[in-house]
Amino acid sequence: SLPRSYIYQRRWVKLDADYLRYFDSEKDAYSKRFIPVSSISRVASVGDQKFEVVTNNRNFVFRAESDGDRNEWMRTLQQIAEERKGRTPEGTSLSPTATDGAADPADKSGFLELRGFKHKLFVAVAGDKVFLYKNAEDYRLGIGITYIEMNVGNVKEVDRRGFDLTTPYRIFR
Repeated sequence: SLPRSYIYQRRWVKLDADYLRYFDSEKDAYSKRFIPVSSISRVASVGDQKFEVVTNNRNFVFRAESDGDRNEWMRTLQQIAEERKGRTPEGTSLSPTATDGAADPADKSGFLELRGFKHKLFVAVAGDKVFLYKNAEDYRLGIGITYIEMNVGNVKEVDRRGFDLTTPYRIFR
């Protein structure tokens, strides 16, 4: 069979203790995608400058600017994933609606229409964050589009069915 060829899109990628996120540019406040570190089962080199992030249900292939850069990303990801596995907090149980990747049981979740997206998104409010997912399946896997920190946001009713979620960086309608 023919080797799969990928079309790579240049993205700004950020990694912290909880998420691997990628953005259109380094100026963006909201990601195109987030992958919980807790859902990463392994990281593997897949040829020149490329590495694969393997989660329970989906694989993401990244290409770095150099082999050295790729190796550094892999080393850092493996380290964080190991640390995550070692520090699952005791006494916290995940709700049945938040399996695999979702960190907190949601206080409220369901489908909403969001201006700028063709399809309804699955939205979950957990603690002080609002998480946006492409669909309920992605929510179950914990792999989302972005999340909005509500400590910098506020909500305003717009009409009978609509509301604005306003942050310093963007208005979500």
